[in-house]
Amino acid sequence: FQTAVPDLSRRRWIQQLCAWPRRWPTRRRYRRASLNLSYIMALARALYRAALRGANAVEQAEGGLMQIVGPVNSAEWGSYRRLTAQDRDEQREALFPWASSEDTLSEPGALTGGELRALARRRFRSTTTDADAALDDGLAALRALNDLLEVHAGSASRETAGVRVSATASYVGMANSGAHVFAYRLRIANKRPDTVRLESRRWAITALPDGEEEEVVPRGSPGVVGQTPTLGQGAEFEYASGTELQAAAGTVRGSFEFVSLEGDERFEAEVPPFALVAPPSS
Repeated sequence: FQTAVPDLSRRRWIQQLCAWPRRWPTRRRYRRASLNLSYIMALARALYRAALRGANAVEQAEGGLMQIVGPVNSAEWGSYRRLTAQDRDEQREALFPWASSEDTLSEPGALTGGELRALARRRFRSTTTDADAALDDGLAALRALNDLLEVHAGSASRETAGVRVSATASYVGMANSGAHVFAYRLRIANKRPDTVRLESRRWAITALPDGEEEEVVPRGSPGVVGQTPTLGQGAEFEYASGTELQAAAGTVRGSFEFVSLEGDERFEAEVPPFALVAPPSS
């Protein structure tokens, strides 16, 4: 060695030799990086499969739509609003970032199972130089998807005579009387070419499992939360209300009566039956 590298003193040669073991772990670092990459890839595959399972759950539900909405809370009780395209885009990006305002969805404010599957495939096939950021993005999207699926489990959607009614319910808690308190949100969308006005409603809330009707609103009861909204083509109206049940579970069913302002046609749009279910510990 001294012959090959005459400018190195014995002391410096020993120092270099002693320094080499500190370089040997480079191979270990490569191995560790390989293990981290394998872990990230396995986790990415698990996230992708979870997204596909969510898409399958949406497709199997009535209507095949998952509303991009958050849970209902007691503060919303009695509130109402008209939804604009901007409202839907903001809500969509806040609740499920994978579905940005640039994505064209077949149903505003909702995802079909096929659209959810396509979004997942696109995001998991996209290239990125930051694996950690991509992993964080996938985990955040999965949490958002799980939240939406939890809300979806307590939701229902149905279109009748060109009007789509979507319902979402949440458990609020127990009243001082011991009754179970539920809040629900109804979204009404006009898919017809004409302008319609909501005139009245009928409502029945049935306790389970005995089937006793605890609250009945007869046919012809005027409006909803004091409103008789007029909806042009593509317009949406949303309101929230609630009820108390002595039982821990129940169902809600009913309909809205509309009149067309372009011909005086009267028709009913069915409210899809949706469940009110308290958590097992309640």
